[in-house]
Amino acid sequence: MRIRFRVVKYFNKLEQASLARLGINVAEGWDSFEIEENNQNFEPIKNMLHQDWDNVAQKKAYCSEKDRSLAPYLNIYANKMLGYAKPDDESIVDEYEYPFDLYPYYKGVFEIINTDKQFGILRGNQIGYYSLEDEPNWRGNEIASANNIEDAFFVKPEIFEKIFRPLNIKSLPVINYKTQTKLENVVQIVQQGISQSHLMINQTQIKEKTHIVNWEIDKYVLSGDSYYPSFDSSPGEFDFFYTHEYFGTGGLTERNTIISKKLYHILKINHIKGLNFYPMQQ
Repeated sequence: MRIRFRVVKYFNKLEQASLARLGINVAEGWDSFEIEENNQNFEPIKNMLHQDWDNVAQKKAYCSEKDRSLAPYLNIYANKMLGYAKPDDESIVDEYEYPFDLYPYYKGVFEIINTDKQFGILRGNQIGYYSLEDEPNWRGNEIASANNIEDAFFVKPEIFEKIFRPLNIKSLPVINYKTQTKLENVVQIVQQGISQSHLMINQTQIKEKTHIVNWEIDKYVLSGDSYYPSFDSSPGEFDFFYTHEYFGTGGLTERNTIISKKLYHILKINHIKGLNFYPMQQ
């Protein structure tokens, strides 16, 4: 097991050029990259981004292919971002009432169960569609997420038909924010449900734990330097689903997404790019 850092931020042209000289290719604007702690360029890159590092870098354990292949389930997160979900224009957002002035990309997309000035919003069922600025530039990837909504996953339509539909995983359209028409080159894949079992999170795996009294829930930030916590029993007949538990800091409160060993092997066999996998301990 090795330690990686995942960096997500808005890269200016100077940063883009400096990173390229250090072997990291990112687009100008919002993008992400990963680097191992033992990479010879890790310290130069960390020093270059020193003012932002603590806010933009997330520590993750990197497991071997054997670890991933044998794991009964895996937590996933995207290493490809499609920019921001819309709206994010301040002139529009200023017209919204709380909580959508702070979380405009959820307006009309989710039922809101509860709100809290400190902890944000607790979402219920998805009732609408996410909006993006335009057709995404996949740049060699087939699956991605977007800034601020990293528990949402988007794929090319042909990948949905080939990989996800046969597993009874559903999709939703994604909307062009300007025209309010369906985008042709992207769909959202929808988690099949919420785990029927709980995660066995031990104290060494917890970086931060917060109890939200008004919502009667706990939410966690995991240390990220070990295996993902295991289920205490069968989570149900799912291949792509949410944890029962909530995660996040500050105003971020969301469930993590888990995939089955079966889906992992299908993704690997078909060389689907755009995801990182965080295996559960066997």
